[in-house]
Amino acid sequence: MSTIAKPDRPRSKRRAAWLSVALTASSFSVKGLVALATGSSAVLAETAHSFSDLLAAVIALLAVRAADRPADPMHPFGHQKLEHVSAVVEGLLLIIVAGFVAVQAARSFGQPVENSGLGIVVMMLSAGASFFVARRVARVAKEAHSAALEADSAHIAADVWSSLGTAAALGIIALTGWVQVDAIFGIAVAGWVAMTGGRLALNGVRVLVDESVSQDDLDVIRDALDETKPAGVLSYHRLRARRSGATRHVDVHVVVDADMTVRAAHAITDQIEALLEERLPAADVVVHVEPAGSIPEPDAV
Repeated sequence: MSTIAKPDRPRSKRRAAWLSVALTASSFSVKGLVALATGSSAVLAETAHSFSDLLAAVIALLAVRAADRPADPMHPFGHQKLEHVSAVVEGLLLIIVAGFVAVQAARSFGQPVENSGLGIVVMMLSAGASFFVARRVARVAKEAHSAALEADSAHIAADVWSSLGTAAALGIIALTGWVQVDAIFGIAVAGWVAMTGGRLALNGVRVLVDESVSQDDLDVIRDALDETKPAGVLSYHRLRARRSGATRHVDVHVVVDADMTVRAAHAITDQIEALLEERLPAADVVVHVEPAGSIPEPDAV
């Protein structure tokens, strides 16, 4: 068995999480004031969206800190799945907020909007700030394979488009006086937020129920196993792989010649582990060696 060091950067992950908290707290405060000044359903929707972003950012920060704790006797596989729990919670939170936003927008259909110019400026500034922070958080999430930060960056990216949509609605109102567009855009923002939340929750659940790793990862694992055949691997079966945070947990049975020494068989397992360490961002590999002829050999999987 080999546990390969995780490409997990706790400091950069926490800095990214704190940056997200700072942005979403500021965005929520400013949008709330603008919602009061304009009476706009679309801006109110954005305020609720930013509040959900703030909660999501705090959840992500807590999840990142907890997931970085080392394995212990009660959690021998580590705590990284807490990040996926966080992603599910963040997704469900977005869906709840989307429902609130849609109801509020429908209730305020046709109500007048004031100070639309102020709203446009604030929405554009919010979109710009969210764009740069989302890129930063997404980059750290990719480097550290952090599900919590990946979900957080999706929250912030959704804010970019919803803020731009709200600014567009306010612009249409300022130019045409068609106030109904405010509620229409508010409902549209709610739909966008709900879809984002559903995707985040589904992706988190897939990992929590131990869905197999991606086809690309499986191809990497199979290629590594195939490369060990000249060293003595006759076949392999019962290949299983799942993801937990940054780590890919892989276990496989390899069949070797019945007369092979323990030392030689162990060298093969070392070769498999080294290849996976080189080609996967992180892997926890368990290789079970079986002598040829001990059981009927199934086809390689």
